Amino acid sequence: MVSSLIRLEVVEASRDYRYLLNRGYKQKVVLDLITSRYGLSSVERALLLRCVHSSRDVELIRGKIVGCVTGHPLIIDGYNVMLTIHSVLEGMNVFLCDDGFIRDLRKSYRKGVELKSLEEVAGLLASELPYLSPSKVTIVLDKNVSYSATHANVLRNLLGGVAEIILADKADVKVIGGDGVIASSDYVVISRVGRVYDLAGEIIRKHFKEKIIDLANMINT
Repeated sequence: MVSSLIRLEVVEASRDYRYLLNRGYKQKVVLDLITSRYGLSSVERALLLRCVHSSRDVELIRGKIVGCVTGHPLIIDGYNVMLTIHSVLEGMNVFLCDDGFIRDLRKSYRKGVELKSLEEVAGLLASELPYLSPSKVTIVLDKNVSYSATHANVLRNLLGGVAEIILADKADVKVIGGDGVIASSDYVVISRVGRVYDLAGEIIRKHFKEKIIDLANMINT
């Protein structure tokens, strides 16, 4: 069944996009072709880019997903996780992608987070992390994002001793190099680590299920 929020043409475009990726064509070439063929908007183009992958890549990523982090260190890609949750707090929809991750369609993860919204996100994290029972929690924030130092202090105050907050010059490198389960939906990150957990997705499933559009099911139906 196609959601009223997604045009039938976008579902067809997603199928063609995946087919051509499976045939080995370069991603940008295919994306440009499909965007032109179906007259996709910039948002619809972003949906394909973020949520549709080759069958090989889907199998690779799904094989890394863990359903439990109990007893393991959890390294959180801070802005990736927080801004995905922040999207639903702002009333946006998020999408269940073909690799099993829930993603939003923000143009950039550089967008700032209002302190009030950050407090809401931190509250959701504070309630979820003890339930997961990791051995240790590290939240990595990109030092180059505006007000990142302020965000770090807010998180330290609101999360108490639940998590260690780190500001890194290159957050993705720090996260990828972490020894533990990685919480992120960033494809570049999750393609380069061994174990991944969709922390933002799990929180959204629990509290904002109505905001999820199951694109994966639409493509496969």
